[in-house]
Amino acid sequence: MLNFNIKRFDLNLLVVFLELWETRSVTRTSEKLSITQSAVSHALKRLRAALDDELFLQSRAGLRPTPRAQRLVEPIKKALEEIGDTLSLESSFDPKSVQREFDIAMGEIVELLTAPLLVKKIAEEAPGVSLKLRAMPDTRTACAMLEKGELQLVLSTRDISGAAIQNEVLTQLPLVAMLSRNAISRGITMGLDSYLSIPHVIINPVDHRGSIIDLVLAKKGLKRPIGAVVQNYMVMVMVAAQCGYICNLPHLLADQFGDLLGLDIYELPIEVPPSQLIATSHIRFQSDPGVAWLLQKVRETLKDSPLSQ
Repeated sequence: MLNFNIKRFDLNLLVVFLELWETRSVTRTSEKLSITQSAVSHALKRLRAALDDELFLQSRAGLRPTPRAQRLVEPIKKALEEIGDTLSLESSFDPKSVQREFDIAMGEIVELLTAPLLVKKIAEEAPGVSLKLRAMPDTRTACAMLEKGELQLVLSTRDISGAAIQNEVLTQLPLVAMLSRNAISRGITMGLDSYLSIPHVIINPVDHRGSIIDLVLAKKGLKRPIGAVVQNYMVMVMVAAQCGYICNLPHLLADQFGDLLGLDIYELPIEVPPSQLIATSHIRFQSDPGVAWLLQKVRETLKDSPLSQ
Protein backbone atom coordinates (compact mmCIF):
# COMPACT_ATOMS: atom_id res chain seq x y z
CA MET A 1 0.00 0.00 0.00
CA LEU A 2 1.24 3.51 -0.85
CA ASN A 3 2.57 5.32 2.21
CA PHE A 4 1.18 8.81 1.52
CA ASN A 5 2.27 11.83 3.58
CA ILE A 6 -0.23 14.68 3.11
CA LYS A 7 2.00 17.10 5.05
CA ARG A 8 4.65 16.90 2.33
CA PHE A 9 2.20 16.96 -0.56
CA ASP A 10 1.82 20.13 -2.64
CA LEU A 11 -1.92 20.76 -2.92
CA ASN A 12 -1.31 22.91 -6.01
CA LEU A 13 -0.66 19.67 -7.87
CA LEU A 14 -4.32 18.78 -7.44
CA VAL A 15 -5.32 21.89 -9.38
CA VAL A 16 -3.09 20.73 -12.23
CA PHE A 17 -4.62 17.25 -11.98
CA LEU A 18 -8.17 18.61 -12.40
CA GLU A 19 -7.18 20.78 -15.38
CA LEU A 20 -5.49 17.81 -17.06
CA TRP A 21 -8.67 15.84 -16.46
CA GLU A 22 -10.81 18.56 -18.03
CA THR A 23 -8.56 19.42 -21.01
CA ARG A 24 -6.79 16.07 -21.60
CA SER A 25 -3.92 18.25 -22.82
CA VAL A 26 -0.69 19.58 -21.34
CA THR A 27 -0.81 22.54 -23.74
CA ARG A 28 -4.37 23.63 -22.88
CA THR A 29 -3.72 23.08 -19.16
CA SER A 30 -0.71 25.39 -19.33
CA GLU A 31 -2.81 28.02 -21.09
CA LYS A 32 -5.67 27.85 -18.57
CA LEU A 33 -3.34 27.97 -15.56
CA SER A 34 -1.01 30.55 -17.15
CA ILE A 35 2.07 28.43 -16.57
CA THR A 36 4.55 26.86 -19.00
CA GLN A 37 4.07 23.44 -20.56
CA SER A 38 7.28 22.42 -18.87
CA ALA A 39 5.78 23.35 -15.50
CA VAL A 40 2.68 21.26 -16.25
CA SER A 41 4.81 18.30 -17.28
CA HIS A 42 6.90 18.65 -14.12
CA ALA A 43 3.73 18.79 -11.98
CA LEU A 44 2.42 15.64 -13.66
CA LYS A 45 5.73 13.91 -13.00
CA ARG A 46 5.49 14.83 -9.30
CA LEU A 47 1.87 13.62 -9.17
CA ARG A 48 2.86 10.28 -10.67
CA ALA A 49 5.66 9.86 -8.14
CA ALA A 50 3.49 10.90 -5.17
CA LEU A 51 0.53 8.71 -6.15
CA ASP A 52 2.56 5.85 -7.65
CA ASP A 53 0.45 5.79 -10.82
CA GLU A 54 0.76 7.10 -14.38
CA LEU A 55 -2.61 8.91 -13.97
CA PHE A 56 -2.72 10.06 -17.64
CA LEU A 57 -1.50 8.08 -20.65
CA GLN A 58 -0.78 9.38 -24.13
CA SER A 59 -3.31 8.47 -26.85
CA ARG A 60 -4.42 9.75 -30.26
CA ALA A 61 -7.38 11.51 -28.64
CA GLY A 62 -5.14 13.20 -26.06
CA LEU A 63 -4.38 12.21 -22.50
CA ARG A 64 -6.33 9.19 -21.29
CA PRO A 65 -6.89 8.87 -17.50
CA THR A 66 -5.99 5.64 -15.80
CA PRO A 67 -8.48 3.78 -13.60
CA ARG A 68 -6.79 5.29 -10.53
CA ALA A 69 -7.23 8.81 -11.93
CA GLN A 70 -10.90 8.06 -12.60
CA ARG A 71 -11.38 7.02 -8.99
CA LEU A 72 -9.56 10.09 -7.68
CA VAL A 73 -11.18 12.86 -9.71
CA GLU A 74 -14.48 13.24 -7.82
CA PRO A 75 -12.97 13.16 -4.29
CA ILE A 76 -10.29 15.66 -5.34
CA LYS A 77 -12.86 17.93 -6.98
CA LYS A 78 -15.06 17.82 -3.87
CA ALA A 79 -12.13 18.47 -1.54
CA LEU A 80 -10.96 21.54 -3.47
CA GLU A 81 -14.52 22.88 -3.65
CA GLU A 82 -14.86 22.55 0.14
CA ILE A 83 -11.53 24.30 0.68
CA GLY A 84 -12.66 27.10 -1.64
CA ASP A 85 -16.01 27.42 0.15
CA THR A 86 -14.27 27.56 3.53
CA LEU A 87 -11.82 30.25 2.43
CA SER A 88 -14.65 32.23 0.84
CA LEU A 89 -16.64 32.04 4.07
CA GLU A 90 -13.69 33.31 6.09
CA SER A 91 -13.14 36.29 3.80
CA SER A 92 -16.75 37.48 3.73
CA PHE A 93 -19.70 37.61 6.08
CA ASP A 94 -23.27 38.10 4.88
CA PRO A 95 -25.49 38.52 7.98
CA LYS A 96 -28.68 37.79 6.04
CA SER A 97 -27.58 34.37 4.82
CA VAL A 98 -24.88 33.12 7.20
CA GLN A 99 -25.52 30.23 9.58
CA ARG A 100 -23.25 30.59 12.61
CA GLU A 101 -23.13 30.41 16.40
CA PHE A 102 -21.10 32.83 18.52
CA ASP A 103 -20.02 32.06 22.08
CA ILE A 104 -19.91 35.11 24.35
CA ALA A 105 -19.05 35.13 28.05
CA MET A 106 -20.76 37.80 30.13
CA GLY A 107 -21.02 38.73 33.76
CA GLU A 108 -24.58 38.90 35.06
CA ILE A 109 -24.70 42.69 35.21
CA VAL A 110 -23.40 42.93 31.63
CA GLU A 111 -25.91 40.34 30.46
CA LEU A 112 -28.77 42.34 31.98
CA LEU A 113 -27.42 45.48 30.29
CA THR A 114 -26.80 44.15 26.81
CA ALA A 115 -28.44 40.78 26.14
CA PRO A 116 -32.09 41.75 25.49
CA LEU A 117 -31.30 44.46 22.95
CA LEU A 118 -28.31 42.66 21.44
CA VAL A 119 -30.26 39.45 20.84
CA LYS A 120 -33.10 41.49 19.31
CA LYS A 121 -30.71 43.33 16.97
CA ILE A 122 -28.98 40.11 15.89
CA ALA A 123 -32.31 38.36 15.27
CA GLU A 124 -33.48 41.22 13.05
CA GLU A 125 -30.29 41.53 11.01
CA ALA A 126 -28.96 37.96 10.96
CA PRO A 127 -31.72 35.35 11.44
CA GLY A 128 -29.22 32.50 10.94
CA VAL A 129 -26.92 33.69 13.72
CA SER A 130 -27.30 32.19 17.20
CA LEU A 131 -25.80 33.73 20.33
CA LYS A 132 -24.68 31.39 23.09
CA LEU A 133 -24.31 33.51 26.20
CA ARG A 134 -22.12 31.83 28.80
CA ALA A 135 -21.42 32.61 32.45
CA MET A 136 -18.36 34.73 33.04
CA PRO A 137 -15.45 32.50 34.09
CA ASP A 138 -12.48 33.66 36.12
CA THR A 139 -9.98 35.81 34.25
CA ARG A 140 -7.41 33.05 33.65
CA THR A 141 -10.05 30.66 32.31
CA ALA A 142 -11.55 33.37 30.09
CA CYS A 143 -8.12 34.06 28.61
CA ALA A 144 -7.53 30.35 27.93
CA MET A 145 -10.97 29.93 26.31
CA LEU A 146 -10.31 32.88 24.01
CA GLU A 147 -6.93 31.45 23.03
CA LYS A 148 -8.50 28.07 22.22
CA GLY A 149 -11.33 29.64 20.25
CA GLU A 150 -13.98 28.35 22.68
CA LEU A 151 -15.12 31.97 23.14
CA GLN A 152 -15.24 34.59 20.42
CA LEU A 153 -15.93 37.50 22.76
CA VAL A 154 -15.99 38.38 26.47
CA LEU A 155 -18.08 41.30 27.73
CA SER A 156 -17.25 42.21 31.30
CA THR A 157 -16.07 44.90 33.67
CA ARG A 158 -12.63 43.26 33.83
CA ASP A 159 -9.51 44.11 31.86
CA ILE A 160 -8.27 40.65 30.84
CA SER A 161 -4.58 40.36 30.10
CA GLY A 162 -2.76 37.65 28.20
CA ALA A 163 -0.79 36.85 25.07
CA ALA A 164 -2.57 38.21 21.98
CA ILE A 165 -5.57 39.34 24.06
CA GLN A 166 -7.25 42.57 22.91
CA ASN A 167 -9.40 44.80 25.15
CA GLU A 168 -11.69 47.62 24.05
CA VAL A 169 -13.51 49.92 26.48
CA LEU A 170 -17.07 50.24 25.20
CA THR A 171 -18.63 52.56 27.78
CA GLN A 172 -18.47 53.75 31.38
CA LEU A 173 -20.83 52.38 34.04
CA PRO A 174 -21.33 54.98 36.80
CA LEU A 175 -23.14 53.69 39.89
CA VAL A 176 -26.25 55.18 41.47
CA ALA A 177 -28.29 54.40 44.59
CA MET A 178 -31.89 53.17 44.45
CA LEU A 179 -34.47 53.38 47.23
CA SER A 180 -38.22 52.94 47.55
CA ARG A 181 -40.14 55.94 46.25
CA ASN A 182 -40.78 58.68 48.81
CA ALA A 183 -38.74 56.88 51.51
CA ILE A 184 -36.67 60.04 51.97
CA SER A 185 -36.90 63.59 50.71
CA ARG A 186 -36.46 63.52 46.95
CA GLY A 187 -33.30 65.08 45.61
CA ILE A 188 -30.64 64.53 43.01
CA THR A 189 -28.09 63.18 45.49
CA MET A 190 -28.80 60.97 48.49
CA GLY A 191 -27.49 62.48 51.71
CA LEU A 192 -24.56 60.71 53.33
CA ASP A 193 -26.49 60.27 56.61
CA SER A 194 -29.31 58.43 54.81
CA TYR A 195 -26.85 56.40 52.77
CA LEU A 196 -25.06 55.20 55.91
CA SER A 197 -28.15 54.63 58.10
CA ILE A 198 -30.52 52.76 55.77
CA PRO A 199 -29.63 49.05 55.29
CA HIS A 200 -28.19 48.03 51.91
CA VAL A 201 -28.89 44.89 49.91
CA ILE A 202 -25.75 43.84 48.06
CA ILE A 203 -24.44 41.16 45.74
CA ASN A 204 -22.27 38.49 47.35
CA PRO A 205 -18.77 40.06 47.11
CA VAL A 206 -16.19 38.33 44.93
CA ASP A 207 -13.59 38.63 47.68
CA HIS A 208 -13.25 39.66 51.33
CA ARG A 209 -12.54 43.31 50.46
CA GLY A 210 -16.09 43.95 49.30
CA SER A 211 -17.23 46.10 46.41
CA ILE A 212 -15.68 49.33 45.13
CA ILE A 213 -18.21 51.20 47.28
CA ASP A 214 -16.98 49.47 50.43
CA LEU A 215 -13.36 50.22 49.48
CA VAL A 216 -14.11 53.92 49.00
CA LEU A 217 -16.04 54.11 52.29
CA ALA A 218 -13.28 52.27 54.15
CA LYS A 219 -10.71 54.85 53.00
CA LYS A 220 -12.89 57.51 54.63
CA GLY A 221 -13.28 55.45 57.82
CA LEU A 222 -16.94 54.79 57.01
CA LYS A 223 -19.07 51.67 56.70
CA ARG A 224 -22.57 51.08 55.38
CA PRO A 225 -25.07 48.75 57.10
CA ILE A 226 -25.74 45.53 55.18
CA GLY A 227 -29.30 44.22 55.47
CA ALA A 228 -29.02 41.35 53.00
CA VAL A 229 -26.53 39.65 50.71
CA VAL A 230 -27.98 38.02 47.59
CA GLN A 231 -26.69 36.10 44.58
CA ASN A 232 -28.01 38.07 41.59
CA TYR A 233 -28.99 41.57 40.57
CA MET A 234 -32.66 40.92 39.84
CA VAL A 235 -33.15 39.59 43.37
CA MET A 236 -31.18 42.53 44.76
CA VAL A 237 -33.50 45.08 43.16
CA MET A 238 -36.62 43.19 44.22
CA VAL A 239 -35.41 42.96 47.82
CA ALA A 240 -34.71 46.70 47.78
CA ALA A 241 -38.26 47.37 46.56
CA GLN A 242 -39.89 45.02 49.10
CA CYS A 243 -37.81 45.88 52.16
CA GLY A 244 -37.00 49.56 51.70
CA TYR A 245 -33.30 48.82 51.45
CA ILE A 246 -30.77 50.73 49.34
CA CYS A 247 -29.25 48.98 46.36
CA ASN A 248 -26.56 50.22 44.00
CA LEU A 249 -26.65 49.66 40.25
CA PRO A 250 -25.11 51.09 37.08
CA HIS A 251 -27.22 54.04 35.96
CA LEU A 252 -28.01 52.27 32.69
CA LEU A 253 -29.85 49.51 34.55
CA ALA A 254 -31.36 51.68 37.25
CA ASP A 255 -33.38 53.60 34.68
CA GLN A 256 -34.98 50.36 33.57
CA PHE A 257 -35.96 49.14 37.04
CA GLY A 258 -36.95 52.41 38.68
CA ASP A 259 -40.47 52.90 37.32
CA LEU A 260 -41.09 49.17 37.13
CA LEU A 261 -40.50 48.57 40.84
CA GLY A 262 -41.27 51.98 42.29
CA LEU A 263 -37.69 52.94 43.13
CA ASP A 264 -36.18 56.41 43.06
CA ILE A 265 -32.67 56.97 41.68
CA TYR A 266 -30.07 59.05 43.50
CA GLU A 267 -26.51 60.10 42.83
CA LEU A 268 -24.11 58.64 45.37
CA PRO A 269 -23.00 60.91 48.24
CA ILE A 270 -19.41 59.69 47.77
CA GLU A 271 -17.21 59.75 44.69
CA VAL A 272 -16.97 56.22 43.32
CA PRO A 273 -15.03 55.62 40.09
CA PRO A 274 -17.27 54.12 37.38
CA SER A 275 -16.72 50.61 36.15
CA GLN A 276 -15.84 50.09 32.51
CA LEU A 277 -17.69 47.80 30.14
CA ILE A 278 -14.92 46.04 28.22
CA ALA A 279 -15.05 43.84 25.12
CA THR A 280 -12.23 41.29 25.07
CA SER A 281 -11.25 39.18 22.08
CA HIS A 282 -8.22 37.33 20.76
CA ILE A 283 -5.95 38.24 17.88
CA ARG A 284 -6.79 34.86 16.29
CA PHE A 285 -10.14 36.44 15.31
CA GLN A 286 -8.57 39.62 13.92
CA SER A 287 -9.24 38.55 10.32
CA ASP A 288 -12.61 36.93 11.07
CA PRO A 289 -15.29 39.19 9.55
CA GLY A 290 -17.98 37.47 11.62
CA VAL A 291 -16.41 38.40 14.94
CA ALA A 292 -15.74 41.94 13.68
CA TRP A 293 -19.43 42.20 12.72
CA LEU A 294 -20.52 40.86 16.14
CA LEU A 295 -18.37 43.40 17.98
CA GLN A 296 -19.82 46.19 15.84
CA LYS A 297 -23.36 45.04 16.77
CA VAL A 298 -22.40 45.25 20.45
CA ARG A 299 -21.12 48.81 19.93
CA GLU A 300 -24.31 49.79 18.10
CA THR A 301 -26.50 48.24 20.79
CA LEU A 302 -24.87 50.38 23.46
CA LYS A 303 -24.78 53.54 21.33
CA ASP A 304 -28.24 53.44 19.77
CA SER A 305 -30.34 51.94 22.57
CA PRO A 306 -32.40 53.96 25.07
CA LEU A 307 -29.96 52.74 27.73
CA SER A 308 -27.35 55.22 26.59
CA GLN A 309 -29.60 58.23 26.14
